[in-house]
Amino acid sequence: MIAHCSRKVKEGKIVKVEVEFDDVIKKLRITGDFFLHPEEVLDDIEKSMVGLKKNVSSDAMVIKIRNIVRDYNTQMIGISPESIAEVLKEALK
Repeated sequence: MIAHCSRKVKEGKIVKVEVEFDDVIKKLRITGDFFLHPEEVLDDIEKSMVGLKKNVSSDAMVIKIRNIVRDYNTQMIGISPESIAEVLKEALK
């Protein structure tokens, strides 16, 4: 199944998610009008979600995203780990 979700998050930017999943997340693409520096971190965030069960908790997703953001000293403008997890959870419903 492929699902889409788009939402203006509380930080003010649009986050769009396209996720392919069955019982687990198989493929994920995150886009929107937000800013990440370095941009390549978005690929790592997407890859970190692949293999997670579709009923994974938002907290587990946030922890994974926060770890990547911290490891790469990433600057997030207009989004947060919480907002990415929120939009992804909505797409997985």
